[in-house]
Amino acid sequence: MNFNQLKYIVAVADEKNISRAAQKLYISQPSLSQCIRSIEEEYSIKLFDRSKSPITLTYAGEVFVEWARNVLFSSEQLRQKMFDISKQKSFKLVIGITPYRSTYVLPPVIAQLKLKYPDCYVVVEEYPTTILHKLLEEHKIDILIDTPHPDTISYTSIPLVREDIILGVPSDWKVSVKNCGNDKFVKLSDFKEYPFILLSEEQLLGKLARDLCFKDGFKPIVALECHNIETAYSMVKAKNGVTFVPEMFVRFQGDDKYVNYYRIEGYEPDRQFCVVYSNERYLPEAAKDFIEILRNYLIKKN
Repeated sequence: MNFNQLKYIVAVADEKNISRAAQKLYISQPSLSQCIRSIEEEYSIKLFDRSKSPITLTYAGEVFVEWARNVLFSSEQLRQKMFDISKQKSFKLVIGITPYRSTYVLPPVIAQLKLKYPDCYVVVEEYPTTILHKLLEEHKIDILIDTPHPDTISYTSIPLVREDIILGVPSDWKVSVKNCGNDKFVKLSDFKEYPFILLSEEQLLGKLARDLCFKDGFKPIVALECHNIETAYSMVKAKNGVTFVPEMFVRFQGDDKYVNYYRIEGYEPDRQFCVVYSNERYLPEAAKDFIEILRNYLIKKN
């Protein structure tokens, strides 16, 4: 048995389909099926129940796949440590980040990282926070750029900058504004009759937006629900309603003649923008360099 065979079995377990797993692995379906049969014959077990669609793991399969994941994870950790010891400049870094943050934050940071590690291979996984947390737990990403992880024992969250939540309103809608220095504040309760464009309740910003409204004494009139901030922004730009956006989105958006942004009166921001990584995972020196580059970049932009 070799590492490739372990990767093949894990891929089938993840995809729950031999054909899709073969495509993902760039091997033929017969070769993958033969690999499965070979291991099953070696241990006199069945790894998968093929009578169901999608296929499922047997109990023996669950035990085998858990062991295979641990072996592959340990192998990757050793590889990264050896790279650090030998001071090689070639490495792979997998970053998990939400799509809107990826667009604005990563390009200049990756460019600076490439100056120090020109041969580095970076993979960016762009998903909502809930999916990114799952990828982090499964050791499929090295670092997560998001809000702090609630599990402070298994994960380290390194604060970068504090992030406010801003209300975006079509620029020609009349609202009551309180000026305070360079900032403009509005009362959220003034918008209880306005249509809202909100992210889904499964997303952190979507849940936070609803909680803010409830705390201000009303249930928002949700005219449209979506799954990414760019869509919500486009809907506000088209005058379909108001929405909540992170301050970082506003900062990188620049001047906007279609949408006015207001801070929310009485709301004290407690969202930290962080780098998160598993304490079970070895953090390569190159990843530490990336975090430092990211931190310095955000401090300058803030």
